[in-house]
Amino acid sequence: MAIHFEVFPGAHAIGRDVWNELAVDASPMMEWEYFHALEDSGAVHADRGYRPSHLMAFAGERPIALAPLYERDRAWVEFGDGGLIEFLTELTGIPFHKGLVGMIPYTPVPAYEFLHRRGTGVVETARLLLNYIDYLCEKRGLITCRLYFVSQRASPLHEVLRESGFVNLKSEYSLWFNRGYHCFEDYLASFKSSRRTKIKRELRTIEQQGIQIRMVPGTDAPSSYFAGMYRLYRSTWTKHMGNGIRPFLNEKFFMNLAENYRERISFWVASQGGRDLAMALFYGKGGSIYGRYWGCFEEVPFLHFATCYYRPIEYAIQHGIQTVDPGFGGEHKLIRGFEVVPVEHYIKFYGERNRRVAYSILEQMRSSPM
Repeated sequence: MAIHFEVFPGAHAIGRDVWNELAVDASPMMEWEYFHALEDSGAVHADRGYRPSHLMAFAGERPIALAPLYERDRAWVEFGDGGLIEFLTELTGIPFHKGLVGMIPYTPVPAYEFLHRRGTGVVETARLLLNYIDYLCEKRGLITCRLYFVSQRASPLHEVLRESGFVNLKSEYSLWFNRGYHCFEDYLASFKSSRRTKIKRELRTIEQQGIQIRMVPGTDAPSSYFAGMYRLYRSTWTKHMGNGIRPFLNEKFFMNLAENYRERISFWVASQGGRDLAMALFYGKGGSIYGRYWGCFEEVPFLHFATCYYRPIEYAIQHGIQTVDPGFGGEHKLIRGFEVVPVEHYIKFYGERNRRVAYSILEQMRSSPM
């Protein structure tokens, strides 16, 4: 049966059921509801450099694969290339930032992949999608295609990307793995005595203040939790980024999650004497939970570590969850049992001269002494 393609101007144009039928095995952030929340809220919008160009492959009338993509006219806040595209553009004057980008916007987590209907040939459909991406880039006069934080689960895609002329970039990320722990004490026993003592002291400090940390499923959470999470997100943003840069997300994004995404969400709520002190927002699916946003109404020492790391890890052990993703960045994660894992990103350059210039600079960068 002949394969044909269609480019959609947003998740809304595809629809929940069609998209999610292809995302059954993917991370929760690759599902329709998450992309829709980003796009419908305006957090992801042409004014911010995101023009949805979601590419779907059909066998006859049946959708068989989907590559969520955005046409970009800038490269800011793409996380994965460490500013490489901006550097190349500034250095050469060639607009390398103009391209098609495969990513989960504002969500630097190693989970991006092409979505496939179960039973389809993954390698075959990946090649077809990449061939059509080449066509789109050349037709639109785009200079790059960039895929960021490609899931390690999508191993066939990595193979096909390398075969298709994509340059591989690597970075690091932190994950916690359940190494067969039966209880929280097993997790603590994995540390040296001094570190184990410090973790116990941190938790004891929280408990002695009468602070309780509980998990509230998104399906049971009041709408005020979603609105409160936005306020905490904004205050945390201002604390670290200042007032000069507009936050990536807005209140409508969080309320979209409340409307469509509750079954993937859990809140970790720290409270004292009936007052909520802090909250962390997690997503979950398929044996993994993903910590995304955190904020506190009152500053309390060690509360961040207990709310975002220790109690979710304890929950993961109790419920047989295999992986806890704590979010992007933070060296303090490594001394609390998270492990460094490699993350891979891919860039392809279009146009013979553009490719030659980019490769020349990349080769110089690789050969320069650090």
